[in-house]
Amino acid sequence: MPIRRRIELSIAETRLRFQQLVRLTGLTGQVTIVVDGGRPIAAIVPAADVLQPAPAPGGSEIRPAPETRSVPVQAGPENSAGWLRRIEKVREDVRRQHAGRVHELSQALDEAWRMLDTLRPPGTDRQVDTLRAAHADLRRGR
Repeated sequence: MPIRRRIELSIAETRLRFQQLVRLTGLTGQVTIVVDGGRPIAAIVPAADVLQPAPAPGGSEIRPAPETRSVPVQAGPENSAGWLRRIEKVREDVRRQHAGRVHELSQALDEAWRMLDTLRPPGTDRQVDTLRAAHADLRRGR
């Protein structure tokens, strides 16, 4: 039987990292013991460790599995490929969000410069002209 990672965390730390811990448990089989004052009070364990296959028609209860319940997570090429696809999807999502945010900020900066150009036309305020020169590379179409 393979050895799975087991960690112990306080209630407060578990609360802060709950989503991460649940996902990690589902992916790696990690067991997290929640402790209160050093005393174990709960655990986050893989669902396969406590659930049996679906009950026969007519039954809908969740029952504990027998004690021979350890189901190791196997790392194989298909799991690696799945991880790579997930990572690439997250990267693409982040790139798209970043590009959208950069576009929004660029529009806001352009609007601010238009307002400044209206309030202080070039040649009327030396400090603003200095800013224009310093940030000429950031200004589009001027």
